[in-house]
Amino acid sequence: MAQIIKLKRSLVQGSKPTTSDLTAGELAINVYDGKVFLRKSGSVDEVQEIVTNNYAGNVNISGSLTATSFIGDGSQLTGISVGSLSTVKRVFEGTTWVVTHNFNTESPLVQVYDQDDFQIIPQSIRINNANTVTISFASSVSGSAVVANGGSIVSGSVSADNVLGFDNKVKTKLDAEGVFSGSAQVIMTGDVTGTADATVISNLDGGDI
Repeated sequence: MAQIIKLKRSLVQGSKPTTSDLTAGELAINVYDGKVFLRKSGSVDEVQEIVTNNYAGNVNISGSLTATSFIGDGSQLTGISVGSLSTVKRVFEGTTWVVTHNFNTESPLVQVYDQDDFQIIPQSIRINNANTVTISFASSVSGSAVVANGGSIVSGSVSADNVLGFDNKVKTKLDAEGVFSGSAQVIMTGDVTGTADATVISNLDGGDI
């Protein structure tokens, strides 16, 4: 006959066992919260909470963490390096907002929004260093700051007329490649073959023999 093993458990929301409730290595469960606890013994004798699915709370990890994706606005992420296409969003209230973006660049792109998500212009934006900026207001403001990594490659177009020295650069390149215009004088050594258009050649003189 099958045996049912039941660990120490609690049906009370928020209840957590103490070292007096468990022996070293013993497990306990809060059935209401769906949490599991373990008493560890070593340099520190304490009851630790085991991370489970849909866990809500703080998690401290020493080492690498690998995941297929991240879900959230990233407002509490600090001390990390992010990719050049990433942005960070921070929520603030007050006259001075210090935004930590950790892009390791002194050319970040900063946009500021009020609590109703309308874009606003602050009194000043100062780049403190490669990882932080300070946004200042004349009076207290509640809202958020979005910072993106600046200095990346940007696609687009610009009129050739607005490029200084463009004409000379093109002429120099054409001359170097041996390209000539219809009015240029051409000196050839050797035979020339082809079919001429009479409307183009207005005068053909074979010369004296």
